[in-house]
Amino acid sequence: MNAVLTHYELLGVGPSSDTETLRRAYRRLARKHHPDVNPDPRAHENMARINEAFETLVDPSKRNEYDALLAGGGHLDSAERTRQNQRPVIVKLLHRMRGHKTPVYTVAFSPDDGCLVSTGFDNEVIWWNEDTALPSKSMKIEFGTISVMRAFSLGRLVAAGSAENQVNVYRMDGQKVETSRTHHDEWVGCLSISPDGSRIATGSMHATTTITNTQDGRTVYRKLNHDSAVTALAWSLDGRVFASGSADTTVKVCDAKNGDVIREIKQIRSTTTALAFSNDGVYLAVAAVDLSIRIFRVADGELVKMMYGHTRPIESLSFHPNNWLFASGSRDGTIGLWNAAEGIGNVRIDASNRPIAAVVFSPDGSRLAACGQDKLVRLWDVAVKETA
Repeated sequence: MNAVLTHYELLGVGPSSDTETLRRAYRRLARKHHPDVNPDPRAHENMARINEAFETLVDPSKRNEYDALLAGGGHLDSAERTRQNQRPVIVKLLHRMRGHKTPVYTVAFSPDDGCLVSTGFDNEVIWWNEDTALPSKSMKIEFGTISVMRAFSLGRLVAAGSAENQVNVYRMDGQKVETSRTHHDEWVGCLSISPDGSRIATGSMHATTTITNTQDGRTVYRKLNHDSAVTALAWSLDGRVFASGSADTTVKVCDAKNGDVIREIKQIRSTTTALAFSNDGVYLAVAAVDLSIRIFRVADGELVKMMYGHTRPIESLSFHPNNWLFASGSRDGTIGLWNAAEGIGNVRIDASNRPIAAVVFSPDGSRLAACGQDKLVRLWDVAVKETA
């Protein structure tokens, strides 16, 4: 199924089609693509796209919103737009780095020297020498699990992971590791470390978001801002706000001081899988189970652009320092490079035959790193025009 089709093209109907025409088209496609009758491994993702298209077009308010996006050229990339727009992004694979013995969950760059760091399922942390594509040093954390990590200057790291209702936080400085543990009343499903490493946000399966101190594990506050499981979290670069996405199909932008909701975003339509703020705090990128990536303005919560391109759920989002380019990593093994300002896809990278777990740009934006279930860390050179 073509990932760049509009909802109308996907259903095989015209822009003026009435409700009954939409229903007939939906039933026809469901009989062909539903996973119960179609053995294609992509049947579930294809059916999710069909459901999204039908639910959008059959609802008058959603359809008006969608038509407005199409009129503005902001829905998604097309072959014609690709021909008309010179690609402002060029990527070149530099290294496939081998050193982890297990799937790699997270990657990060140090802000001072740009050193690349990664962590595997077995809790081995590796610092990489990019000239040789070999580990320069490594450290093994003997207990717990690591699923998120931030790198800081002078080789310092803060990493964290959850196991059921226990959250472990690791603060690394050279060979010194300090650990704090926090027991939550509810099962923790997602985590995000603040930009300064002093706090960690955790989202539970029972709709709560908890902010804790990374040094001693003390709870700063706990909020019930959603009606269902919290599935994704992200901090703004200045640490003043954070965003939480949920299975209730909303995203809440919250004041980091007290957790109060500043902005509620409702135009998601399905469960959030990944979030990312642009470095200047203007945009919030939201990936969802329907395989969409939606771009919102943080200031007013308005939907700016909506894009498709991946065939399986999106696990990670990361903005480039120029604030309009961002990367997405997906379970389909591909990486997308997108223009948030224009709502188009610039580059699609067929990185792996296994899921991608994390993507991240270097502090200067010259490199892009990705990792995933194939146990490799990949590094690309990125050349970007100054403006979108």
